[in-house]
Amino acid sequence: MAIKLNTEALRLFAEIGFMGLGRGQPGAAETIFAMYENQRPGEEVGAIGSAMTAMAADRADVALSHLQAAEQTPPIMAFSVIALARIGDKKRAAELVDDLKDMECDPALLEMCEAAIQ
Repeated sequence: MAIKLNTEALRLFAEIGFMGLGRGQPGAAETIFAMYENQRPGEEVGAIGSAMTAMAADRADVALSHLQAAEQTPPIMAFSVIALARIGDKKRAAELVDDLKDMECDPALLEMCEAAIQ
């Protein structure tokens, strides 16, 4: 029987996962974000956390698969730009940046994307 966590518990787990990434604990973070994706499939937090964990392990292709499975919001698309750039597909990354510009997304996201494809 699967346990369903409430929103507050999931938020705390996500914070712990991001802190783990920041403190060099990608294995623990990976476990947390996999649980988050299981609890709330397609949500930004789980997909971005899993993608960041994969990129920390130099697995941008795995990161991209997590991001492609999520709803394509501007933050998801921005992290996809980073993953594509790391894979070496700068053409597709630049196309996503153009899409984000058309969507008039947050300038900080655009700045992050443009830095990734330089």
